[in-house]
Amino acid sequence: MCVFEEITQASKWLKQGNLLAYPTESVWGLGCDAMSEQAVQQILQIKNRPMEKGLIVVTDSIQRIKPLLENINLQQKQMIIDSWTEKNQAQKKDKQAITWLLPIDNNKNFIPKWITGKHNSVAVRVIANQQIQQICQNLVSDNNPFGLLVSTSCNTASLPPAYNLREAKNYFSNNNNVAYLKGETLSYALPSQIKNASDLTVLR
Repeated sequence: MCVFEEITQASKWLKQGNLLAYPTESVWGLGCDAMSEQAVQQILQIKNRPMEKGLIVVTDSIQRIKPLLENINLQQKQMIIDSWTEKNQAQKKDKQAITWLLPIDNNKNFIPKWITGKHNSVAVRVIANQQIQQICQNLVSDNNPFGLLVSTSCNTASLPPAYNLREAKNYFSNNNNVAYLKGETLSYALPSQIKNASDLTVLR
């Protein structure tokens, strides 16, 4: 079982097509380089999740995914930016991680089907956890220009997500392709939310 304390080590592990369990804002996530089809297929298999559903991805900054916001009107764009800006959320008990479904034009910004599933949108969040921001920065390449990291809950089907390193290890200790990043969540009290950028509906 591999537990990384250094961001550079965890980033190298991901670039090799492996999986990483890591702290997010409220719970632990399980992820991989979003542009590695082989790694994504491993996650889908572990989670027993059909590819058609699509996956959530995270990145480090609004500026990084600016091209993905081009098809959204100014009012909606500002709402998305505000939801990802720390100053708009006061105390931990009121904080909530917001993921947005952004419409995509694959002629301009290619996002693979193993991420979008059957949808014409990508579920993306600018993550607030600074450790994971650094990992996303390290994932940026010609193949992954947006620095996208898959972010699915760190658990197996029908069981609750892990809230700490010990619980994360309990789920995947027998899988040699899963390593762990030592760290803590940001203790957001509210569960994460998914919103549709096109009509602002709340999907979860």
